[in-house]
Amino acid sequence: MRRPLLLLAVVAALAGCGGSATKPPSVAGPPGPGTVLYDAGVWAVVVDGGRATAFHRVAGTWRADRSGAVQIRILGPKPGEKVAATPQVAAELVAHSRLVESSLWVDGNELLVKGGGLTPDRGTIYGAPDAPLAPGTHVAVAYGRTGTHATAVAWTFRV
Repeated sequence: MRRPLLLLAVVAALAGCGGSATKPPSVAGPPGPGTVLYDAGVWAVVVDGGRATAFHRVAGTWRADRSGAVQIRILGPKPGEKVAATPQVAAELVAHSRLVESSLWVDGNELLVKGGGLTPDRGTIYGAPDAPLAPGTHVAVAYGRTGTHATAVAWTFRV
């Protein structure tokens, strides 16, 4: 019984690691094009329109990680779904190695996330905006990273 609880605690602790890193100066300038949601110096998340990309800085150059090594499944709101003004946003993360970082954003604002899972390479993160959202279309982004690969996914929903 102690092992599942320990793993749940580890995944839950990692779920909130997305946006608290200090930003060292970027040699190569910002990754992009688009709006940088997160920049930890070596890893970054950029949203451009309805598409999100995880970037890794290698030898001073930002490179998009398109490996698919971290899989993200949108749990809610479903893409295009109409929801209440304060929706719960959730995603499942799956990788072939230990997940070390994750986060969620709505309209560029990072959510305070909670999470859990039974193994270090599979977990769920979820959170809700601090205040009700205005009527209209909103963009959500989910991000997950292992020690060597990352994925970011964007989708829209309506209030």
